[in-house]
Amino acid sequence: MRVALCMAFFISADLLLLDEPTNHLDFPSVLWLENRLRGYKGSFLLVSHDRELLKNVCTGVVLFEEQQLKYYSCGFIEFEKKYALEHKKKYEEIEKFCKKHENASPATPIGRQRMDKKAWADTYHAKLVALQSKFTFPPPVALSNHDGTVATIDQQQISLINLENLTFSYNVETGHYIFADPISFNVKLGTRVGVMGPNGAGKSTFLKLLTYKLKATTGTVTQHPHFKLAYFGQHSTAELDLETTPMAFMTDSFPKYNIGQLRQHLGKTGIVGNVADTRIRGLSYSQRSCVIFAKLTLESPHLLILDEPTNFLDLESVDSLIAACNKYRGALLLVSHNRDFLKKCAKQYLSIVPGHFELYDDLKTAEKATYTFITEMEEGGKISGKNVIMENPGGGSVHSSQKVGEKTEAAAAGASTTSSTSASDTAKKPAAPTTTAPAAGAPSGPAAPLTYALNEKIQAKFTEDGRWYNASIKEIKDEKFKVLYLEYGNSEWLAASELRKFNSNPAAAPKKAPAKAATKKAAAPAQRR
Repeated sequence: MRVALCMAFFISADLLLLDEPTNHLDFPSVLWLENRLRGYKGSFLLVSHDRELLKNVCTGVVLFEEQQLKYYSCGFIEFEKKYALEHKKKYEEIEKFCKKHENASPATPIGRQRMDKKAWADTYHAKLVALQSKFTFPPPVALSNHDGTVATIDQQQISLINLENLTFSYNVETGHYIFADPISFNVKLGTRVGVMGPNGAGKSTFLKLLTYKLKATTGTVTQHPHFKLAYFGQHSTAELDLETTPMAFMTDSFPKYNIGQLRQHLGKTGIVGNVADTRIRGLSYSQRSCVIFAKLTLESPHLLILDEPTNFLDLESVDSLIAACNKYRGALLLVSHNRDFLKKCAKQYLSIVPGHFELYDDLKTAEKATYTFITEMEEGGKISGKNVIMENPGGGSVHSSQKVGEKTEAAAAGASTTSSTSASDTAKKPAAPTTTAPAAGAPSGPAAPLTYALNEKIQAKFTEDGRWYNASIKEIKDEKFKVLYLEYGNSEWLAASELRKFNSNPAAAPKKAPAKAATKKAAAPAQRR
């Protein structure tokens, strides 16, 4: 998908047609696409289910409905408001008209007009009802303790899957590890976590380790003996037999249910009428996704894992899925590039990047921890494309922390090599450590302990020339400080001994800017405009 987009932008077309361009992209790629579209000099037509993208790049909307095109010269947010008001007003006017001409004969013009209007109102009402129940989950069955005894603790605290000190490699002999540092994660019935990270960082691998589709290289996986799992993978639709029909697929999956029950349930997900008896080869990708969801939602699971579930779903179906996930009472793990979906459905956010496995309580903090380029671009910092690629692998490239024998950034700072978190844990927030550092102009002798805080303006020593420059602290981790050189926009990780309190009369700045300060863990393919 990234190569296809690169080719499309490379020719600088007068008119660019984009049909679901965010499918299979990770968040940095979506953000790159969004910024390219914002500054695109030509015209573009965009079909997308990503509401955030539509909000941020579109200046007009073309609605295709009832075999007609309707044009709105406004942004997407304003369009949604206008669209909802128009339909509500039309429905109310039709209701009044039908009531006023309740006894009109169908043979008269008024009677025929009433029949047409009532048909529209009935269809509109049925559509609203269908969207409300499209992906409804029944409540999960209560679980006992692992030994079969009656659970005395809150059901939400019952552990379903517990990963302890796992490492994983697809091929140990090559020395390439997806998780070289041991990870731990406890999924409870009350877990609702969004999983974030660049492509190739290990999100799908993590989910497969949870579900025994992959076996850990080291560590243990403990599962509740009676819990039920439902898994929607980003390639689940590719596993369907294209020669079978949705009805045949459901009867094979649930032989104990009668045909009427299965047909009614397929209808809830949008597979209605003859579509249920059409070969899957003839269905759209959106309809194929609905067939998979029909299977997942017939019997409620205790744990629902959704890996890029919004691919190929239209906006209304995405909204229905969001509503269903919010009503669902089991554990929920979400992998999605759709920010609106993550924001509305998850309560915590797991950041997975090479050498880093951490849980956060809010989306914005998780995004900044996962893609540190976001903060730097917001602050106008300069980003090295070389460092972006080297420090933030995607598509299977290897980060130093994934190689056996390589020291991770945390290990180099003297931190523990075990990265552990639980779905019920509070997100770890960096505290301002007490350190010993030379203050500007301080007399000789024992240095006084200094405390540095996030966003504090300080002076930092540049490693290449040993001189001090005005800077600001942007991140604190394991007694290491990520500083942004204010005059030049470069970033670098430094020890406390290389920092000192701000001096309003620093030494004269050199003629050349710090040229090679490393930008750690940036993940954007291009600068934000």
